[in-house]
Amino acid sequence: MSITIVFIPGYQSFVPSIKSTFLQAWCDKHHYRFITFNHDFLSSNSFVGTWFHHLLAILYEETSNENLILVGASLGAWLALLVRIRKEVDSSLRSRIRGILALGMSINGTEIWLNEIEPIENRSDRNYIYRRPSSYSSTGYYDIRVSMLLDSKEYLLPIECNSIELECNNCILIFMHGMLDFDVPYQRVIDFVSRLRIDKKGAIKIRLIHDGDHRLSRLEDLNEIKSCLNDLTDMSRNE
Repeated sequence: MSITIVFIPGYQSFVPSIKSTFLQAWCDKHHYRFITFNHDFLSSNSFVGTWFHHLLAILYEETSNENLILVGASLGAWLALLVRIRKEVDSSLRSRIRGILALGMSINGTEIWLNEIEPIENRSDRNYIYRRPSSYSSTGYYDIRVSMLLDSKEYLLPIECNSIELECNNCILIFMHGMLDFDVPYQRVIDFVSRLRIDKKGAIKIRLIHDGDHRLSRLEDLNEIKSCLNDLTDMSRNE
């Protein structure tokens, strides 16, 4: 069965980018189909919900019977997991997802941002704009509407649970994370993965990059991404 690689960008990340260009070239070299896209930043709705359903529409409309490997960066990795976990996703689509590569995963990132807001009463003010500091923005911050954070609660994963059941038949999950990621500390991912419970036909791996940051876009990071993709595609081909 053929393989399609789908790259899901993170928050305020746009393609073409370093990682998307690298993935496109890698897919061209190995004769895999490649799909990527930009998120909708204009919607007034929950951006996690909007982006999740946009991703689903792309997967339903642009893929058919091929196996899928989802590569998600930061918040995009959260969206990739939602495709595998959410029950409203058609079972035939879930079964075609043979691998997920989560790069610097920002699991439940919207809730983390919400809990940063001071004073506390602003966390429930739907009209409040949170000016969140960011070294990646030319202005030094991102404007984030509290209404979008509140409306994203529906899509939070139960990371506080002692055990999170994940249907993962014939699927490999690889969590690649930089140990110098100050946006999403790697300990959060280790804690999340420790709570996952999957069936015997699935597998979970963690690859920590000792000098990697949140973006994982250096040459050495891209080489590690290539190694992860080789593992995922080998498994998918050898079913």
